[in-house]
Amino acid sequence: MNVAKKKSLKLYLLIFVLTVLASGWIGVFLDSLLTNQPEGNTLGMGLWLILPFLVSILLRVISRDWNDFGIKPNLKGNFIWYFTALLIYPFVTVITISISLIFGVAHISSFDISTLLSLIVMSTIGNFIKNIFEEFSWRGYLTPKLIELNLNDWYIYIISGLIWALWHAAYYIVFLPNEYFESISRLNMLLSGCILMVCWSIMYVEIYRLTKSVWPCVIMHAIEDAVPTVLVTITGIITLTNSSDFWLNPISGVAATVLFLGIGIVLRTIRIKRERQLFTQ
Repeated sequence: MNVAKKKSLKLYLLIFVLTVLASGWIGVFLDSLLTNQPEGNTLGMGLWLILPFLVSILLRVISRDWNDFGIKPNLKGNFIWYFTALLIYPFVTVITISISLIFGVAHISSFDISTLLSLIVMSTIGNFIKNIFEEFSWRGYLTPKLIELNLNDWYIYIISGLIWALWHAAYYIVFLPNEYFESISRLNMLLSGCILMVCWSIMYVEIYRLTKSVWPCVIMHAIEDAVPTVLVTITGIITLTNSSDFWLNPISGVAATVLFLGIGIVLRTIRIKRERQLFTQ
């Protein structure tokens, strides 16, 4: 990469990152001007969601650079990675909840299976659409541009994970209603989100690099929003004691985070091995 192109890339990345960090607060300001909006579904929240995506598209139009956009599914030879993306969150949920039940620190309420499955399916569809905007921002623009700068893998994970987490700042501090913060403060949720999303980013970055497509990341993110989130956060079918929630929550607990980190490292090892094999051929 020549010096001029590298400078342009850094400038575009800076514009993107500043937009990401400001988008939520622009949404908060918009909501302060508007009244009588439905809670959890305001215009400000909509702007917060789509602004990074729109700016990433604009930057690609300006730079005429679509090579690493990741819009092609690239299904050939990658079914295993789509299957992996589909199963990661359910797998971690089963492991952590099983441990919780063994130690008697979780409770499963009675539920109607058809109603639950219907809710999960509808949630998956809705979150698939929502996560198109998210994943084509993080894995469709931010990640490939960090890769293009030839950054160390760990810098890519940390930078992309932190930017992803800090994009949620307005969401945690303003948009989310108080009922989500009975056992944790808004600031602590943001801080824990930074740790969690840096660990998650390894999985997402590596799935993108293995497939050269954003779509398995969209699927994986939709399943995260539709399976453990529905079971634990939305419906409360699975409840954990306050002390065990820190360790065994299937989304943000210590055990789950370690598992996500381990899965990401395994995916990285596989990807590096594949790249070396291609290089030696």
